Amino acid sequence: MKDLYASLGVERTASQDEIKKTYRKLTRQFHPDKNPGDKAAEERFKEVSQAYEVLGDKEKRELYDEFGEMSLTQGFDAERARAYKQARSQGFGGGYGGSPGFGGGGFGPGGFSYNFNDFGDARETSFDDLLSRLFGGGRVHAGADAFGRGAPRSRRGQDVHGEISVTLMDSLLGVTVPLRVETNGDSARTLDVKVPEGITDGGKLRLRGQGGQGDPAGDIILTVRVLPGKNLQRDGTNLRSKLPVTALEAYRGGPVDVPTPWGPVTMRLPAGVQNGQTMRLRDKGVRLRGEPRGDLFVTLDVRLPPPGDEELLAVLERLQGEEELRREDALD
Repeated sequence: MKDLYASLGVERTASQDEIKKTYRKLTRQFHPDKNPGDKAAEERFKEVSQAYEVLGDKEKRELYDEFGEMSLTQGFDAERARAYKQARSQGFGGGYGGSPGFGGGGFGPGGFSYNFNDFGDARETSFDDLLSRLFGGGRVHAGADAFGRGAPRSRRGQDVHGEISVTLMDSLLGVTVPLRVETNGDSARTLDVKVPEGITDGGKLRLRGQGGQGDPAGDIILTVRVLPGKNLQRDGTNLRSKLPVTALEAYRGGPVDVPTPWGPVTMRLPAGVQNGQTMRLRDKGVRLRGEPRGDLFVTLDVRLPPPGDEELLAVLERLQGEEELRREDALD
């Protein structure tokens, strides 16, 4: 696996802010939308995203700096790894002959000699390789049991659990996202995960046969996390958004264009609408197979032009005077 710092193109001494800025710059440069059909750019985009997933998280980065690629393994236990390193540094030896899954031997100058019964032969390995086997081989680990041994073919492979994140817009439209899967002793592979339109935050996706080795192989079960939108929110099968309108549009009424996830829609405003008033666009909400489609509720955000227009100020002052007269008449 390529060093994550090299993948992102930053020094190991880079600050978190430098890492974030570099990530944003590279994702803009290599985003598939800006490079349609460019496989090299797509792979670079995936590589950068995978590196930032670790280096952009302070705790994950610290573990990566301390343990390297081994820290990316699902279920990695830092305290357990430190205990093994301490034992190694103190030269402990001798006593694993009676432990399940290990043959005779111990720590020594030549590394650690062990005998995994599932393999049926003794193999020499370095201490770091032993730790790697103990903790498996990848971020989404799909090829070993708790001790890194190949799962027996006579039983079903273990299911592997993980998470992916998508934007609210992608969750509404559906999207395909890359998922990096690493297995013991094998090179990493990337799966294309199809996220169906309308999926909710916390929804589950199952990739059959892509999990732990076995007969049959286990599955990968993913929890989908939907990132909140800035101007668009989801409320069940309905959507809610704000629409900026000018004072003239609000006063005069008439057609205005409303952006939706599926393209702009024309909505007719009644004359004299007020700031904060909510309009309803039927059947422009969430699409779910087999269910009635939701609606889009649009809250009007009436915007006044910036100050400094004397002509406009005079008109508003005249309108203000007329409004005060109406209020006085209402008291008679």
